[in-house]
Amino acid sequence: MKKNIVKGTLILGIAGIIAKFLGFFFRIPLIYMIGEEGIGLYQLTYPLYTFLLGISSGIPIAISKMISERIALNKTKEACRIFKIAFFIMGIFGGISSIFLIIFSKEIIYYLRWSKDSYYSLLGISLAPFFTCVLSAFRGYFQGVQDMTPPAVSLIIEQIMRVLLGVGLAYLLLPYGIAVAAGGASFGAVTGSIAGLFWMILCYSKKRLRYIEKQSSSSSIVILIEIFKIAIPISIGQAIGAVMSLIDSILVVGLLKNAGFNEQYATVLYGQLTGKAFVLINVPLTLSIALSQSTVPAISESFAIGNREKMVRDIKTSYKLAMILALPCCSGLYVLAEPILSLIFQGFSQGWNLMQILSIAALFIIIAQTSTSILNGTGKTFIPVCVMVLGSIIKVIINIIFIPIPALNIKAAAYGTLISYFIVALIDFVLVVKYTKINIDFKEILINPLICTITMVLVVMISYTFIYNLTSTKNLTTITSILLGAISYFVMLIVTKTLTLSEIKRII
Repeated sequence: MKKNIVKGTLILGIAGIIAKFLGFFFRIPLIYMIGEEGIGLYQLTYPLYTFLLGISSGIPIAISKMISERIALNKTKEACRIFKIAFFIMGIFGGISSIFLIIFSKEIIYYLRWSKDSYYSLLGISLAPFFTCVLSAFRGYFQGVQDMTPPAVSLIIEQIMRVLLGVGLAYLLLPYGIAVAAGGASFGAVTGSIAGLFWMILCYSKKRLRYIEKQSSSSSIVILIEIFKIAIPISIGQAIGAVMSLIDSILVVGLLKNAGFNEQYATVLYGQLTGKAFVLINVPLTLSIALSQSTVPAISESFAIGNREKMVRDIKTSYKLAMILALPCCSGLYVLAEPILSLIFQGFSQGWNLMQILSIAALFIIIAQTSTSILNGTGKTFIPVCVMVLGSIIKVIINIIFIPIPALNIKAAAYGTLISYFIVALIDFVLVVKYTKINIDFKEILINPLICTITMVLVVMISYTFIYNLTSTKNLTTITSILLGAISYFVMLIVTKTLTLSEIKRII
């Protein structure tokens, strides 16, 4: 297996999982303090924040792609110049975004038809775009040199500070009302990004690329044009993905009102979808993002030096890892949806049926993300954008038609995500095969991981029933079943030779 992809995915994936579990410690006290209505207010503003980050997200990917290519071609000076130019662009965009959120916060809330109580959440998160954009530039640089440890550590530091400050501020501001407390929780994202940024600056000062001054390099204008040429299609695609969440924040609460629910209960349902179900679904998606971040520079390097054999091997490795990671995570979340929500959000398991729908959607999201990273790595950056546009249109249509139906209500939003990403994943995969002309070994990539997953699910279901009948303790039963499922899955990976001992040894 390709060392860089596997190693990079493991480092970023483990860091992402740790960060997500830290995020659970953020959500649990929050949900006790501000309830599902407060979580709904907290979540309302996040899609706009992620949309702004989505607009700029093409630049870190462009950095990683371009730096990886330049290093492969021994153009170290140009790689450094690429980072400096991209860093400047990200700082300007992040600053403008933060100023926009601060100045026009009330107008944004009015035109997006959000609850007036979301004002404090929007204000709390308003400075985050600037610090996160600058932080993203550093992460793109280290991914380009294929050193995933600094970005991984920054992710954990960012989340620790977000938890400590976010929960602390929410607690201190709770006497002033749920809305103000939700704003304090949102400000945790700002403190987290500042802490992560300080770490990255420290790492960069110690690990920056060195080059000979008389080494040739393209002009700043040429580099700037290339950055935008790569970044703009990727940014549009990422922004459209963020638009899917923004669409939910704009439409869902209003459409739920049309279904007969009052604003408070509509906000509660929105909180169940985005503040609980999506939080847990983000665990497998974190692994997928880690895989994507490792895939782009690795495939860009192969593509730049014209090594087709290595590129094909990297593509197959990416899909294989995607299935090995996605199938057990998504299946486990589906089978144990209610007990897992009950375990994480003690006494607040409502919304488990939404998590079941989204766990299926997560599988297709992961396939789409992997395919998109492959297309980006091979220079086909505009194609995923068109596919995401189609997916977004489908999601909007499903939301508008089906959410106002009282029997479906919030579940229609979850089904919209599932159906739209199924179509996106299918089209993206077909396009990868078309443009790279690779032969996919479905037995190795899909069938073997699926057999391992089915075995794991049977072990989980049998052990859960047996242990619960024996102990009548739901939390202990859930944890034990998850551990037994993980062990059985790992054993089956070896038995079916989905992962060989030599591959595991090489990974270690």
